[in-house]
Amino acid sequence: MKRRLLYLLPLLPALAFAQGARHKDKAEPPPAPALLPASAPAEDKAPRDANKFAALSLLGDSVQLISLTPARGDTVQTGEWTAAPAGGLDNAVLQAVNAAVASSAQGREAKLYTSSTRSLFGDPAALFVDGRLSLPGKLGEAVRQSGAARLLLVTRSRQEPALAGALPARILTSLEGPGFVLDQRPAEQIGFDGQAGLPVLAPYVSIRVALVDLADLKLKREQSLAVASRLPVSRASAANPWAATTAEQRVKALQALIETELPKAVLSLVQP
Repeated sequence: MKRRLLYLLPLLPALAFAQGARHKDKAEPPPAPALLPASAPAEDKAPRDANKFAALSLLGDSVQLISLTPARGDTVQTGEWTAAPAGGLDNAVLQAVNAAVASSAQGREAKLYTSSTRSLFGDPAALFVDGRLSLPGKLGEAVRQSGAARLLLVTRSRQEPALAGALPARILTSLEGPGFVLDQRPAEQIGFDGQAGLPVLAPYVSIRVALVDLADLKLKREQSLAVASRLPVSRASAANPWAATTAEQRVKALQALIETELPKAVLSLVQP
């Protein structure tokens, strides 16, 4: 059963520091309480349920495009496409995580989160500092106060195309997040029937799932996932396979990969 998503708008807090002057001839005031290091969370007093997980998806709607043509050979041309409706890919991620958590053990459940302002998060790799999660604004605080013991965080991940077996060979760039490869290089190869080869149109997802202890925000385990499939290309659509697909078909192809492959990665992290 689908769960209602909580959309949170992260706000960056403003911090102010003041330092008082000391005088040698006056009695020293009582020492101030020691401050926690910037990377350490405040003392955790929230009650936590070991059967509850928080799930946060920061995938977003931007879809990577990788194009290869006979004229350019192995030189990659990259672009970007925005999936619609907004939040559709994050929703697929959260529903897949929710199903995996519920099936991992009796009584387990997940509280689902995403953000409407993903630009605040920047490079997903920078969310962890010295092995500790650092979410900007109010989002980290809200997730920690969810009552869950652990967080499953899903972000984009930079990985080599060779890890996704369904993709064509010789793609000289990194995959990151959801995307498509359009490889028209086979068109220069003529088969025994005298026909040119058909292009390859391949959706893929390259993502990272991190398991975080919400008591101290430390990374416990992680799993990276790079998978792809191939969409059918006919002779009639060979000149421009991308234009021959609708926006709905593209999103469904990406969602199908997420729904099929992501639960496997989640289960490997949360199995009792």
